[in-house]
Amino acid sequence: MPPRLRHCVECPRCSTRYLMGFSPYPNGSNLKPVIPNFSQEWTLDCVCGGRSQWNWNELNLYVVSGQAHVRGYGSRDEVVPAGERLRTWR
Repeated sequence: MPPRLRHCVECPRCSTRYLMGFSPYPNGSNLKPVIPNFSQEWTLDCVCGGRSQWNWNELNLYVVSGQAHVRGYGSRDEVVPAGERLRTWR
């Protein structure tokens, strides 16, 4: 599967990057709106114990490998800022 361009959030504790719209994630993490049915502010509860809050205008675009896209999340090697090259194509 070719890499894709997606909006993602990054856990400040473990640096796992999560794709918007894939929550709940297979690893147990969850990204949910602060106010139900209102998608401007989000809270990430990561499986590592990290928690962060995001506003829609703070989201960044990332190039996402095929495997990370299927999972809905990935490492810094699998999900890189737009404009950078992926280091892994698995």
